Amino acid sequence: MSAISDITIEAGTDTEWQSGAGVSTPSNFRFLPSELAVKCRALIESYHDMLGYGCLPDMLWQSDARDIIECDRELAQLFKNASKSRCAKRANDSFRLIAIVVVSLETLARDFAGWGKRFPNTKREAERLLGAFPLRQRVWLMDMYLYPSLGIHREFASALAPSLAAEQTILRS
Repeated sequence: MSAISDITIEAGTDTEWQSGAGVSTPSNFRFLPSELAVKCRALIESYHDMLGYGCLPDMLWQSDARDIIECDRELAQLFKNASKSRCAKRANDSFRLIAIVVVSLETLARDFAGWGKRFPNTKREAERLLGAFPLRQRVWLMDMYLYPSLGIHREFASALAPSLAAEQTILRS
């Protein structure tokens, strides 16, 4: 098992995790399995290839990923620098790196698709990191990627729901 620092953000290669923009993996998360990070990167890139990267900062901040970002100095600095960056590629690379780390942590902690059983030590580390947050209903970043209709646009679903008066009128007809 190689460290997550051996994975690339650049499209096409799976051997290193460094972008041309000089973004590297935060040292606190080098324990994440590279194989999992490659899979998470593919999920994140395919999602944003279809919808664009403009929604990625909002997805990070509206999910509970912001708790992870705020509690880790390196991720917080990476997010801050990406938010201020004038170079879209550099900003997207940084946001994508943060998303890969968060989705990898969530996948391990939830034992999604058996990743936690496959890497029990890293699962415990991910649970330790995610367990430090208050117990409440979490908005998982990985759910926003796997189930997008339930993710970032959930607040708009109520606007499309029929009103109670309209339902009663239909039932009377």
